[in-house]
Amino acid sequence: MFSTKRHKQRLRRSDGDAAGQAAVELALVLPLLAIFTVLIAQFSIVARDQLALWQSTREIARDVALAIDPYTEAEHRRTKDTEISLADGVVTVMVGRQTRLTLAGFDFLQRTITLRARVSMALEPPVAFLPDVVGGEFPAQEP
Repeated sequence: MFSTKRHKQRLRRSDGDAAGQAAVELALVLPLLAIFTVLIAQFSIVARDQLALWQSTREIARDVALAIDPYTEAEHRRTKDTEISLADGVVTVMVGRQTRLTLAGFDFLQRTITLRARVSMALEPPVAFLPDVVGGEFPAQEP
């Protein structure tokens, strides 16, 4: 005859097998998910650094382009990582910066990459305003 005890034991064992299978699958997939998450975070950090470098390069170019004496301002802003050239009414600023790649704060990759930014901007001519405003307008004249 048919015994229900074996059938219940078999059902219980298969429930335990499913839980064990899920644990093994999680143990296999979790390291991959962790690595992908860390790689995405590292890529985001490098992208943030590149955007910050572009912004600082734009600020340097703007300061030089709007300066009364752009040559003096360029000399003031020039560093070992910053190249500034003035030619044909255009200021070009090139900035390079090295950054280390770290994986979740650990430096076992021991890789350094160089981020570069280059911005060109037209030099603005200095404008002198008349001391009095005529009719609500600001007539400009060359100094």
